Amino acid sequence: MDKIFEEAFEKILDIEGGYSDHEDDPGGKTKYGITEAIARANGYKGDMRYLTPDQAKEIYYREFWLKHRYNEIKNRDIAIEMFDQAVNMGQSTANRNLQKSNNLLTAAEDIYPIIVDGIIGPQTLRAINHCSKPIALFNVLNGYQIKHYINLAENSNKYKTFIAGWANNRIEIIRK
Repeated sequence: MDKIFEEAFEKILDIEGGYSDHEDDPGGKTKYGITEAIARANGYKGDMRYLTPDQAKEIYYREFWLKHRYNEIKNRDIAIEMFDQAVNMGQSTANRNLQKSNNLLTAAEDIYPIIVDGIIGPQTLRAINHCSKPIALFNVLNGYQIKHYINLAENSNKYKTFIAGWANNRIEIIRK
């Protein structure tokens, strides 16, 4: 496992904490942010309360970091941010946020426009890894994240429980 993944995983452990089964969380039972559905799909058969950090790490590495090619994103901050968004909002939503952020930032130059399909493939990686404005990309990516959380909270009372935590723990802005 690479150094950037190790750092991203430690951040997720800090943010996600341990076991949770909040009635308003559509993810249901989770441990370290791993939903029961994802754990089961990866062969975990036990009670979610007993999922170990090492088991969670292995699932995250395989199913998030490698599968969605975050390990191929050259900018450390963007790679870690993508992992965080994928854990909290789902991989496809996070990947779309990255693609939309790129397209917004490059629209004026008409360079590296990419299809917003939620898949991190060669075109997305080429565009992201050649981005001339990585701080802006990171910040726009976070803008899409808070927009997602605000939309959830505005449209469903059950998400209002989580909005303050999301805003405090998930949104980061890089300042020059």
